Amino acid sequence: MRSNCHVPTDRNKLASSPNPARRLLIHIQGKMGRSHSSSAQKRKKLYISYNDSIETIAFSPCCTSNDVRELLIAVCCAPHNSSLKLVDNQGHLVPISPTLECNTPEKPYELLVTTARRDSIMEIKKLVANMGQIFERIVECNGNHEDLIKKIEYLESQLQVEGFQAIELEKCKNDLMKLKCKISDELVQVHVTTPSSAKRDVPLYPKYILSGETIAYLKQPTFDMWNWEPNEMLALLEHMYTDLNLTTEFKINVIVLKKWLKAVQKKYRNNPFHNFRHCFCVAQMMYGMVHSCNLQNKLSRKDLGILLTACICHDLDHPGFNNTYQINARTELAVRYNDISPLENHHCAVCFEILADPETNIFANVDKEEFKEIRQGIIDLILATDMARHGEIVQHFKSVAKNFKWDDPTHIKQLQAIMIKCCDISNEVRPFNVAEPWLECLLEEYFTQSDREKCEGLPVASFMDRNKVTKPTAQIGFIKYVLIPLYETLCELFPEIESTMLQPLKDAYVYYESKKLEDDLAKDDHNRNKTCQALLDEKHELERRLAGAEKTISNLAVVVTNSDNTSTKIQ
Repeated sequence: MRSNCHVPTDRNKLASSPNPARRLLIHIQGKMGRSHSSSAQKRKKLYISYNDSIETIAFSPCCTSNDVRELLIAVCCAPHNSSLKLVDNQGHLVPISPTLECNTPEKPYELLVTTARRDSIMEIKKLVANMGQIFERIVECNGNHEDLIKKIEYLESQLQVEGFQAIELEKCKNDLMKLKCKISDELVQVHVTTPSSAKRDVPLYPKYILSGETIAYLKQPTFDMWNWEPNEMLALLEHMYTDLNLTTEFKINVIVLKKWLKAVQKKYRNNPFHNFRHCFCVAQMMYGMVHSCNLQNKLSRKDLGILLTACICHDLDHPGFNNTYQINARTELAVRYNDISPLENHHCAVCFEILADPETNIFANVDKEEFKEIRQGIIDLILATDMARHGEIVQHFKSVAKNFKWDDPTHIKQLQAIMIKCCDISNEVRPFNVAEPWLECLLEEYFTQSDREKCEGLPVASFMDRNKVTKPTAQIGFIKYVLIPLYETLCELFPEIESTMLQPLKDAYVYYESKKLEDDLAKDDHNRNKTCQALLDEKHELERRLAGAEKTISNLAVVVTNSDNTSTKIQ
């Protein structure tokens, strides 16, 4: 339920402020009949730095993220379509939500604003003007119903003709495709291989020369992806394919590789968590794991190519709402894939839609049978990232880990599945300053989903409810029961990664346990203070009543004394 927002003017406070023109205090009250005094006691107060001045906002914890965003827009006096970002005093990006931690004027949140482009506003004005002209024409034609009906009938007849022509064109297209396949088969039979060509007149990302330090750093699980721009991440992904000799193995044209990476990047949505940076994060962890475990000397180049390509494509076109929501809301994806891993199936479909285009098909120069193996391998790995299959995949790998055979294709597939799972949820393996922003992004995406589920009357998972979950509670169980057992299983085969990957997880678990203990103690202190305050209030009330009773008794004693004196005089 959304809450009402209003901006009260407190002139006395503004007059006493050192900078009254820049100081703003905003209250948010709920619709549930709360009194002003109750809201004042429960509201959260934050200090915001904007344009070298400190602003103050206050709001009730029961408000929504949109309410908090409206307050920030009021602070910076920006248009409603502006892009807002909040950065804490350590330079970390934080989600705009009612769960923001309280701060002090010395450590304010910094507000960054990007206003809408002027040309976009002009386009909207032109669109409105065009709509006005269309409505005028509709009004002019309002009295000519018969002419309009005749025109519509004529257009319908033309549409039928166009439809027949489209069918014929589709038939011709299918015939051409069959002819193309036939020619391709003949070329394969005579062992004629023609490297794929690519147009070079398209804008691609700049070419970067990577230093030796960067190349070495890219192989480490401590790599900080927050310091790299999208074009730089594309260049790093291109380097991974070159370094692992995948461009040679699959005869990949460099221009095609660049176009494929750009096409993949465009298919990732701008979600808080499931975005292109997450795709790069998973691929980089896989690349680092390959080098840490010396897999370039244990797995075939084809298997390495399947691993890296699956990592890059594993969340293509992710809508920001998980499988549970897709199934409960009966979305198009859930209906299409019969409630069976709808998102993962969709990621696979988008992956091979991109590869179906000759200009972005990095596997264009492999033969049909090898491509079938590559395609099946990528599909199996992307489907393995569905957390609903977590227990099944871990148990299968445990059954072969102790007697693992590098020449057994079944064992290799199970190893690939466990590796992509480890990389997909590997954020807590990284240093704290790299991992924590990912947790904030994930919680923001969770909270957005739970808010929608509440509005649509769908079940809400407790670990996604902004009113129930905290950072420690979100991570403690996940690290203890999912991450640590998963990496312990992988360490049975690769003990060399225990210090670099498993130990950081144990350290993160200890950190969040201590953080939870601190939060619980702070909560207990708060409750104890509230109880003490209530007892003090009750004591003061009793003292006030006792004083009143004593005063009444004193007054009665005076009356009795006066009455006795009067009786004595009469006698």
